[in-house]
Amino acid sequence: MGAILQPRKSMKRQGLHNPALITAVASSPQGQKAIATTLENTSAGVNATVSIVKGVLKMGLFLGVGYFAYKRIFNGFSPLKENRRDRPSNISTGMAKNKAEAIYSAMYGVGNGFKSVKQNLMGINPNGFVRIHNAFGLRKGINPLSKKMTLIEWFGDQFSQNELMELRFLIPNFF
Repeated sequence: MGAILQPRKSMKRQGLHNPALITAVASSPQGQKAIATTLENTSAGVNATVSIVKGVLKMGLFLGVGYFAYKRIFNGFSPLKENRRDRPSNISTGMAKNKAEAIYSAMYGVGNGFKSVKQNLMGINPNGFVRIHNAFGLRKGINPLSKKMTLIEWFGDQFSQNELMELRFLIPNFF
């Protein structure tokens, strides 16, 4: 049951594990020079790292602002606000969504569906049109390369000047 004991290695420390030797080397001129060089290299490394981090943060901020501006200018939809000085909307938001879908279905594809669009806009007051416009949002045309357009942009794209005049008579001051 006896365990075989290994003889203990010498307690004597050798190399740079000996604190007395470290102190002696550090206090010598070569040691001081080595310490100074190490500190300079460490300081240069830290400064380089800080510089890189600052550059990455600046670039990230620049790209973020640029992306936000791009989305806002080129792809963003800004809903119209209802005019509080006008009469309140004469349709609910649910009805506005239904009318927006009906108008989109009429204009999408071959032909412009002017009669259906005109019928859906009859009797709508300006704030009601704002609700329809906001419910319509941005929608893409049948052409895969077409950009997304608002309801007013769709009207300008689909209808002739005479048809737009008729729509202006129904809903003044919008297009």
